[in-house]
Amino acid sequence: MLIKHRHIAAVLAGSILLAGCDPTRRVPQGSYLLKRNKVDVVDNAVDPAELEPIMKQKPNKRILWVPFYLHTYNLPNPEKIPQWQAKKDARIDRKNERRTAKGKEPKPYKRTRAEWLRATVGEAPVIVDSTLTKKSAEQIRLYLAKEGWFKATVNDTVVLKDRRWYGGRTRQPKAVVTYRVDPGPMYRLRNISFEVDDPRILQLVTRTWEASLLKIGERFDDDVLDEERTRITTMLRDDGYLYFNRDLIQYDADTTVEGHQVDLVLRFERPVARTKRGLKGTPEGTVYSIQDVTIAAYRQQRGSAQLRVDTVDSLGYRFLYRDRLEYRPKALLHPVFLHPEDRFRQSNADKTYRRLTGLNVFDRVEISYDTTGTRTSGMANARISLLPGKEQSMSLEGFGTNRGGALGTSVSLGFKHRNLFATLGSLRAQISVGLEAQQRITGGDSNTDTETTGGLGTGSVFNTVSIGPEITLGFPRPFSGLFEKVFGKELFSKSSGSRLLINGLYNYQRRPDYTRSLAKISLGVQWQESRSMTVGIFPIELNAIKIPQRSDAFQEYLQLANDPVLRDSYTDHLIGSSRLAFTYSTPEGEDKVNSFFGRAVLESAGTLLRGINELFDAPVTTDTVGNSFFTLFDVRYAEFTKLDVDLRWRHNLHDKSSLAFRAAAGAGLPFGNLGVLPFETSFFVGGANGLRAWRARSIGPGSYNAPLVAFDRIGEIRLEGNAEYRFKLIGFLEGAFFLDVGNIWNFKEDVRKPGAAISGKFLSELAVGTGVGARLNFDFFIVRFDLGLQTKDPSLPEGERWLFQPKDG
Repeated sequence: MLIKHRHIAAVLAGSILLAGCDPTRRVPQGSYLLKRNKVDVVDNAVDPAELEPIMKQKPNKRILWVPFYLHTYNLPNPEKIPQWQAKKDARIDRKNERRTAKGKEPKPYKRTRAEWLRATVGEAPVIVDSTLTKKSAEQIRLYLAKEGWFKATVNDTVVLKDRRWYGGRTRQPKAVVTYRVDPGPMYRLRNISFEVDDPRILQLVTRTWEASLLKIGERFDDDVLDEERTRITTMLRDDGYLYFNRDLIQYDADTTVEGHQVDLVLRFERPVARTKRGLKGTPEGTVYSIQDVTIAAYRQQRGSAQLRVDTVDSLGYRFLYRDRLEYRPKALLHPVFLHPEDRFRQSNADKTYRRLTGLNVFDRVEISYDTTGTRTSGMANARISLLPGKEQSMSLEGFGTNRGGALGTSVSLGFKHRNLFATLGSLRAQISVGLEAQQRITGGDSNTDTETTGGLGTGSVFNTVSIGPEITLGFPRPFSGLFEKVFGKELFSKSSGSRLLINGLYNYQRRPDYTRSLAKISLGVQWQESRSMTVGIFPIELNAIKIPQRSDAFQEYLQLANDPVLRDSYTDHLIGSSRLAFTYSTPEGEDKVNSFFGRAVLESAGTLLRGINELFDAPVTTDTVGNSFFTLFDVRYAEFTKLDVDLRWRHNLHDKSSLAFRAAAGAGLPFGNLGVLPFETSFFVGGANGLRAWRARSIGPGSYNAPLVAFDRIGEIRLEGNAEYRFKLIGFLEGAFFLDVGNIWNFKEDVRKPGAAISGKFLSELAVGTGVGARLNFDFFIVRFDLGLQTKDPSLPEGERWLFQPKDG
């Protein structure tokens, strides 16, 4: 704990020192550091935030109001850098003389650490430049003209703020640039007309004009006009116009009409076809259909240009391959929406590209068209070029943990096959083995106990063993053709990208107090409802939990606790459930500033099993405390309904910092056969992905103050939130400040757990954790280090929960 406080103190001290430094000390004499850009808009007609990105100069970037990158740039003395560089070059020269004498290659010259620091981490001071200020004002005026304010005026004012230091010594001053914006009158659309020499295009445009983004009487907006051009282009390319693009739609805006109005004319030019070699041909307006579709799926190898390419025609398509046909034609056509003799539609090409890349089977997907020799007949030949990825791969991962001095380690061996049975099916298999030091729940030194229930022997650091294999199979377009034959219609449309998922796992865990095993099998279907929405239905999920051994001390502890939740958590039970999952995520590349992720899972367990038991009048079992219940294979099964929601939002402030927020809520209502929510499906907080200042399952429920040595803390209700400010430091090293809040509760009061039930004061029972973190971002994976501080502990008495508790009076 002392080390943690020292680290926090070091971070706070560093921030205070940086905040106290003068950011203008490297500003040349007579120059001014840009402190802030200010925008004053007459009548608030325009949001100033819209104009800030247009400005040519922006203040130095900050981390929590501190210009960290500027301070880093100012750390080295630039006058001494040439001296340091000369000394460094001299050392390299001496080394190279020795290397040359030995016949070795000389070493290249390298820049000094000071220069590297300034160039890599630092940011040079932004000096106010009157020329760039004038350009910014002009750019704002042009932007407003595109937005419908054609008579806008923009004036810039630079306010110089000289600052004097002790003893009358003048420090380098700062400046605030103010842009006063008068948008003037707003111009609105009066008339919209077209100039087009293709009657078919005119017919398509006028027929779909109700969907137009341009409305008479609305403000003229160049951005909306560009979106409308994109809409029309998409519509035309979806109706056979293969070579049409947005640049072929030009416009003239007449702003000379009275009443601050605009007459808009959209001019359509004819597309220009391209030859097989990509050369432009003559203007034409041909509506194209697909003649042939060729799918080339083979690896390019060095010197393979002259290798023979084999051809096979199947199902109306032509397939090109080398050596062997790696993919079955029928399977390869599942994600293809380009069909011979169909009219060319860009949406079909886009869906084909997305489905093929989404399989994670091919390293590259390209779709091209050739109209050489077929243009006069209005036919185009399509070619889908696929570069197969590596079919099989293995991975080895290792993990280490230290939770309050309790060490743990685990290793995971994984295998992946991305083209199972040549059907584009996938197989993922892994086996994990872990060792961990766990404190015995019943107390005592677990390392001196070698019962078959858990000990690894005297003197062993670890007393807990876990091992678990897992296999997941995935097959595209499940039941394809079967439902069509039986019901006359496919169960899932081809465009849904449906996939059958089969998962099976087994986990064996031996702890000091008990031995637990978990076997699970699930069967479900997942499909893409839209570009942003994925839906999964898993009608069959069966979990079998067995506790084959419990130590005598642990058994006695359960009896003394007299807690039905604990008792049933450590008793053999089954969970037969069905699950419905919705996942939403912002499509890649759609919004570079904001991204959103949401997931909602609804799960119901035991209802079907109870219905079967009651239908066939199954016998009822009664336990030693008088509880009656049904069993399956002589094992009691659980009944519950559970909803779990996870929402995440990320906002990029600029290229070096971002904000990330997460909100999670869930509730599980047990009823009927088991009466409690099983341990495996219960909610908990804490750990690396939750409240980072607490260990997983070490807080709650509610304000309940559990004994120091206690079971994992679980609940029926969860509420959790996180806020994180992330910023780049050096290369792949990133930093973060975070705030975590959350807790768990139960629905009903329990005299054995006072304060565990949810009530109207649940907000005051939220735990709060704060901290700092470091991230090693290697793009393909991220290593996280977080240091959390328990700021508010709801298990303490009211008035003592906050770390810095204010005193009354």
